[in-house]
Amino acid sequence: MTKLLVQEIIAPVRTGIKHKPSVSPDDRITDAIETMLKNDLRQIAVARGDKVLGIIRLEDALKKIGLDNAPKSIVKRSIVVHGRKIMINETIEGGDQ
Repeated sequence: MTKLLVQEIIAPVRTGIKHKPSVSPDDRITDAIETMLKNDLRQIAVARGDKVLGIIRLEDALKKIGLDNAPKSIVKRSIVVHGRKIMINETIEGGDQ
């Protein structure tokens, strides 16, 4: 299975984005999702050293790993991606049910 990396979904930097926490462009998307969920974030900075290269959004990361057609309302759900269990504890807007 191909390793999905943060660099595949990086978006331009928006003003006001916090540098910490951040992920590297070489990190797995699942690691970025886990970091966002642990820190209750909808987006996270992508940085190399002290330089912010862009951001990734939780919605884009979930779509990239195949959760774009998730039900419109999920209160609590766990998924396993690349052998790692990820807990999702929020409402996610998705496509058709």
